[in-house]
Amino acid sequence: MKLMINVGGRGVRMGSVTGKVPKPMLELAGKKILEWLVGWAVESGFEGIVMLCGYKSDVVIDHFGDGRHFGIPIEYSVESEPLGSGGAIKLAAEFADGRRFAYISGDLFCRVDFPRMARFHEKKRALMTVAVHKTSHPEDSDILEVGEDGLVVRFVDKNGDHAGAGDLGNAGLCVMEPGVFDYMEPDVFTFETYLYPRLIDAGERVAAYVTEEVIRDLGTPERLDRMERELSMSGVAEA
Repeated sequence: MKLMINVGGRGVRMGSVTGKVPKPMLELAGKKILEWLVGWAVESGFEGIVMLCGYKSDVVIDHFGDGRHFGIPIEYSVESEPLGSGGAIKLAAEFADGRRFAYISGDLFCRVDFPRMARFHEKKRALMTVAVHKTSHPEDSDILEVGEDGLVVRFVDKNGDHAGAGDLGNAGLCVMEPGVFDYMEPDVFTFETYLYPRLIDAGERVAAYVTEEVIRDLGTPERLDRMERELSMSGVAEA
């Protein structure tokens, strides 16, 4: 399947750090954040990548080109105006070729065993499977309440009532069947806060892939610095 990577955000949480480049193009241990994700996609066996571009899309396109130098075909879906994370996926629907696809936020560092997650998705016969992990601060996180069968029964956004919802936070990686596009009615919307509750309310099977594997949000300078130190200490940083 193909992997859609959202690289269109302005990186507001990064302050002045992203003045000249999109957030996923910032340096992390000798590589661009996005290069780490592309390498993970190659290792995971994806057949191609679709970059969902917006802010300073030319920086991403000029760097990665058609992907031949990175070992994987890369295509681009470029929004002419901000569409939100969900609208960007809807705009790129044609790139999915009517087949199952995956989606990940472009400001993540990910080492999830994706083939394992894909097998879990198939086993659950889900329309969408979301990677989730325990969070130490559920009160200000997007939380998915999960039943004993591994299916999501409620989505609580970070500003909602978290009472009884648990501590499984949205990790920013998911697998989707093409049927999800039937639920994407507006052209501009936020992926999680619009689509997740809509699928659940419609009775669709949304599965939660609970994992302790590394998948880190690099959306603030502090988190980026922390990941830099972890990679340096582990010896995998680029020379």
